Amino acid sequence: MVESSAVATPRPMTIRNRELQRLYSLWYKAADGYRMPDPGWLSPIDLTDYLHHMLHVEVEHAPERYRYRKVGMELQRLYGKNPEGRYIDEMPNPLFRRVASAAYREVVQTRAPTCSTQRFMMGMWFASYERLLLPFSADGTHVTSVIGCIMPRIGRLKGDAEETLLDHAGVKEPSGTARRW
Repeated sequence: MVESSAVATPRPMTIRNRELQRLYSLWYKAADGYRMPDPGWLSPIDLTDYLHHMLHVEVEHAPERYRYRKVGMELQRLYGKNPEGRYIDEMPNPLFRRVASAAYREVVQTRAPTCSTQRFMMGMWFASYERLLLPFSADGTHVTSVIGCIMPRIGRLKGDAEETLLDHAGVKEPSGTARRW
C-alpha cells in the first residue's frame, strides 16, 4: 500500500516539445498512478535520446539543498562549464540561483513534475528553453532526486523576425521565423 505522502498531486501542465512529452510519458509509466518512481526505474537505454540535455539533481533535506550529480554535455556547453558536484546555491549567477532553486523547491514541495519555459534577451540576442523537471524517490516518500531535461533555443533578432542559430539538437533552423513572445 502506498502512503498518501508518496503520491504526487497531479497538476495541469503544458509540454510543447515532443521529446519532453515522450520523457514525461516514460516517467508517468514508471510513476504508476503518480507515485514517485525510484530513479533506477528508468532505463539508461530509454534515456539515450535525452542524455545530452538532461541533468540529475540530488535533493538534500535539513537543510534543503540541491546538488548537480550529472549534467549532459549540451547543458555543460551552454553553462560554460561542468557544474557536476556543485550545489545550486554555490553557482556564481544570482539570477540563475534564484530561478533554479525556486523550480526545484516547487518539485520537492508538490512531489509532482513541472514544465516551464524561460526566455532571456540581451541586446539583439535571445535564448529560450523549455524545462521538464521530474521527481524521484529512493525512499518512496520524499523527493530524493530530480531528473530534468532542458531543450534550449538560441538566436538573434533581425527586425521583427528571429534567426535561430541553435535549437535543442544543435541544428540551424531557417531564418525569418516570426518572433514569438
